[in-house]
Amino acid sequence: MNTAEIFGISLIVFWGIMYLLRKKLENRGFQIYPFLLLWRKSTRSEWLPNIAKSKGYRIFEKVGIGLGIISMIAGIALIIYVISEFITPKAPQAASLRLEPVIPGVTIGIDQLPYILLAIGISVTLHELAHAISATSNNVKVRSGGFLFLIFFPGAFVEPDEEEYNSSSSSVRLKILSAGLAVNLILAAVFFPLAVYLPPLASQGLQIVGELKGYPAYNASIPVNSVILKIDGHATHTPSELEAYLHQGGIQTLTLLYPNGSINNVKVNISDPQHLLGVYLTYYFPSWLYAILDFITWMFTINFSLALFNGAPLIITDGGKVFNEILKKLGVNERTSYLIQGVITMLFISAILLSINPLQ
Repeated sequence: MNTAEIFGISLIVFWGIMYLLRKKLENRGFQIYPFLLLWRKSTRSEWLPNIAKSKGYRIFEKVGIGLGIISMIAGIALIIYVISEFITPKAPQAASLRLEPVIPGVTIGIDQLPYILLAIGISVTLHELAHAISATSNNVKVRSGGFLFLIFFPGAFVEPDEEEYNSSSSSVRLKILSAGLAVNLILAAVFFPLAVYLPPLASQGLQIVGELKGYPAYNASIPVNSVILKIDGHATHTPSELEAYLHQGGIQTLTLLYPNGSINNVKVNISDPQHLLGVYLTYYFPSWLYAILDFITWMFTINFSLALFNGAPLIITDGGKVFNEILKKLGVNERTSYLIQGVITMLFISAILLSINPLQ
């Protein structure tokens, strides 16, 4: 039994236990639905008023509306782009951008699950906190809040007082709705350069994760998972550094850290016209740094995804509510807004299905 099967069985067992205990859990304020657990309670009516009423936060809210609209437009554009990639003829080897769902053991490794859950927990909590602070900033009371657990994804939510929210101006509603999207977009912008530039800076070598038969690394019997530390005495931390030295061609000496922990010098003959070693590489880090870099990568991925897909007008998303407010200002009725959102939602589902089962 592989890890994906164990994970799937564990999920079924967990939700089976939740269902059997639903009466006791409901008495403690939980609500149990198929693969959804909710905990809701009344909360303070104002959230961080000193921040909410500050000049800096008022500026953030105005910028946030623009960021919310950007998220909405980018979400729509990404969905359309993904579909066009699949339906437009291209070379067989050309890669297509996909919207694959996160399925531990299937689309991602089980070892990534802790970082994903932590990144989702932090990102969603900050998203909802921004909604609550913006409600306070605009004199709309927060009625309740809580946490949720969907399949295996954690989440959070806040609920402004419905009467006060509905009676507020359109600009106030846009500020409250856009605040969460703006936070996710800002977090994605913060973690993107860290995810891109920190790995090469922290790299201590290049790990060989695969080899091509008939090329120098394979011919020299270099074990897969070995780490290239140096080439001809020069430290190599990035693929571009390695490529620069390989381009010189001829007999070159690789200093390698083997999987068994030994360090060996191996000569390779780079006679290929393209000066290829014939390996697939990844950065090599101290063991403790892998966890930090995985977390940074998922913080970018989760926040970018939340900003675009929660920003897209998909009926139940914040972007859908922002879309409603904008169309109201343009004099378009709510029914037409939901019709357009329905079409975009179907496109989104189609993009996911195409990503799972691409057209041949």
